[in-house]
Amino acid sequence: MDKNCNDSIEKVLMGFSAYTLVEKPCKVVNVNSQYSVDIEYYDNGEKDMLYNVPVKHLQTKNAYIFLGLKPGDCGTVRFFDNDTEDYYEGKTSKNPEIRKHDINDSVFSVGFYPRSEQYVFNDGDLVIATNSGALINLTGGEIKITGTNITVTGSNVELGENTKIDGRIFLEHTHSNGNNGSPTGKVI
Repeated sequence: MDKNCNDSIEKVLMGFSAYTLVEKPCKVVNVNSQYSVDIEYYDNGEKDMLYNVPVKHLQTKNAYIFLGLKPGDCGTVRFFDNDTEDYYEGKTSKNPEIRKHDINDSVFSVGFYPRSEQYVFNDGDLVIATNSGALINLTGGEIKITGTNITVTGSNVELGENTKIDGRIFLEHTHSNGNNGSPTGKVI
């Protein structure tokens, strides 16, 4: 069969694509610290290992969300276009960019799971939950907190006029002796 220039270029590009590391599914094998994991990743059907891979967290200068990492957690490993060694060390002014799509310039991102292992998320605008039953659900103007042991601490905690404890409005409670507060007793 006759081949043209486009066929040849397409084969060359497919060859580059097959060996260019961009992003691969992976699984955490070992947690070294909050910022470093060892991972097993899958490349062309083969399992391979990477060690001391930096972890990409959701964080800004003012806030963060920390998802406790454990062996078995799934995600993706991304390989940067250029050398990231200087950037990772805080030297952002100039980067020699010696490496391209190299295993040394990778980062682990959490949360890419096979369908069989994905959660069925609760509905809400912002939901934070654990698989053991703790849940914070922010929807519209409502905040729902669910858990077996809820602790609220702070120097100024305001609960409002209609705060309920075990279904009773706190400010309207009475004591079993008929006195409103003397002698002290628990809410009934």
